[in-house]
Amino acid sequence: MSVLEIAGLIFVGYLVLLLLLEAVVWKTQPDMENGVTVFVRRGDETFQRKLYGFDYRGRLYGSSNHWFRQWYHAVLDHPDVDVAHQGTIKPYTAVAIHGDERAEIAREYKMRFVLRLMCGFAPRRFLRFDPRGEEEIV
Repeated sequence: MSVLEIAGLIFVGYLVLLLLLEAVVWKTQPDMENGVTVFVRRGDETFQRKLYGFDYRGRLYGSSNHWFRQWYHAVLDHPDVDVAHQGTIKPYTAVAIHGDERAEIAREYKMRFVLRLMCGFAPRRFLRFDPRGEEEIV
C-alpha cells in the first residue's frame, strides 16, 4: 500500500468520524457549563438549540462551531428568540456579528486545536443576543 493510499484511508476515516460526531451533537445537543438554549419560533412551530454561550463586556453571545447549523439560518430569518441562560428565559433579538466585533470575540474565545479537529474545522459563527425586554418568560 502506498503512502498516498494510506493518507487517503486516514482522510476518509476522519471524515466518517467527523460525520458521526456531528450527527451525535446535532441529535443530542449536550448540556455544557456555559450553555444557552435558544428557542426559535418559525410559524406555528418552536424549536430549540443548545449552544456555547458567554458574557462578554456585559453582552450575551452564542457560537456555532459545527457544520450542521440549519438552526443558525432559522435564527437569522426569525431573530426574535427566547434564550435560556443561567436558569432564566428572556426575550432577545439575535444579531449575527461581523467585522471588528467578530474578530475581537474570536480572539477572546479561541477553540483548542483538538476541539477544532473534532468539529471538522467548521467556520465559527457568532450571535449576539440583544435584550428585547427585561421580563422573564416562565
